[in-house]
Amino acid sequence: MGIRSTLKKELMNLEATDLMTADDVRSYLKLHFARVKNKSVQSLNLISHFNEYHSQVVSGAPTKKVTLNYTRHRLFKDVLYPKKSVQQWAKQYDVDG
Repeated sequence: MGIRSTLKKELMNLEATDLMTADDVRSYLKLHFARVKNKSVQSLNLISHFNEYHSQVVSGAPTKKVTLNYTRHRLFKDVLYPKKSVQQWAKQYDVDG
């Protein structure tokens, strides 16, 4: 992670609000896939679904599924995902085991 993104993340105060950036969601998913054996195809599919969903949200296009909640930061206008929503979404796809 670069210095700009680290500084921006600190300014958004994501730790206190339990929000995650798209990069945080991807690293969260990768961490869980590392713990689950024989799930490499599922991991690529789920990260691909997330990337497609995130691209639709960022571009303002209608999303296919509304299972993953998001908000926009008031100042930076970044798309942020609540940690609980990401965890529930990952459990729906059997990532946690």
